[in-house]
Amino acid sequence: MLSLAYYSCLIFLIKTGLIIDYPHLRGTGPPINYLHLVVFMLFIRSTVNNLKSPEPLDFILLCLPVLIFLGVAPFYFETLAFKIAHIQFILDNEDAIFYTTVGFIPAYWNFLWQFIVGMLFSSVAIYMITKKIKDIGNSKSEYIWLICVATLMLLGNFIGMTSLLFDSSSFDTHSLDSYLFAVYLIIIFLYLFLEPRVLYGTFLEIKKKVSGNKEIKNEFSHASLENYKTHIDDFFNSESAYLKSDFRQEDLANYLAISKSNLSQISSSIYQKNFNQLVNEKRIDVVLEKFENSEWLNYSLGGVAQEVGFKSRTTFIKAFKEKTGYPPSEYKKTIT
Repeated sequence: MLSLAYYSCLIFLIKTGLIIDYPHLRGTGPPINYLHLVVFMLFIRSTVNNLKSPEPLDFILLCLPVLIFLGVAPFYFETLAFKIAHIQFILDNEDAIFYTTVGFIPAYWNFLWQFIVGMLFSSVAIYMITKKIKDIGNSKSEYIWLICVATLMLLGNFIGMTSLLFDSSSFDTHSLDSYLFAVYLIIIFLYLFLEPRVLYGTFLEIKKKVSGNKEIKNEFSHASLENYKTHIDDFFNSESAYLKSDFRQEDLANYLAISKSNLSQISSSIYQKNFNQLVNEKRIDVVLEKFENSEWLNYSLGGVAQEVGFKSRTTFIKAFKEKTGYPPSEYKKTIT
């Protein structure tokens, strides 16, 4: 959002001619626009893949705006007179902004690559989100909003690239791109205004109450419960996030694209367990598998507990006994 706001201010300064009073800002547009594209892609990856920490690919993507910044860096060291003359030339003919050179990068190729990268990132984003919706069999406001943003980004960059490739003296290319960017911003923020859940929490919990403090519960069909059971089982079979001590109910709810209260209801209906009981049972399943394969048998109980995400040795022993009927130390004797 900050990169979008900054880029919007930069366009405003150019369109009003006020950029002449702030000549040092002229070269900041390209890296900021690439930063906006990269941050959007990182947000898509973290939302769809439920990432809690950066991955190597994320750092590689962040190198893109840094490289662009280095490419335009020589402009920042030019004299004030040179910058003012450069900006005045652009103000006299706005489309000249596409054909000047800032630093080492010819503006034409810089804009062209911006449009290509924007189209690529938005296409990948749409694919990732639609695949996520298809996998979980459910959609929520955040995903719909992201699809809208990605689609607008794809359309805007396509029109921008087309207008650049087929530039004509019959229309103002820079003005067209600026108006498209304005429409892009308006639609994004209008959707946020109409869907405040996107801004306020992963999925805003709206508790409906009747007759005092009783909360209305959703009714899930048998088919719906079976569908959720499949996705929950797939999560525990394919993911390892639940083996970390900071795994929370919200993390699984995000994966399923449902609210925490709905997850509690579904867990109770399918497994007859609350969230903590379900996670602890799945963690114990991992321990049992390791024991059966003669792994971890030499670990201390505290070490085993830590490996599967238990914060305390006592909780681990209690959960293990509930699952097997034996404390871990006695169970290991039956194997050896």
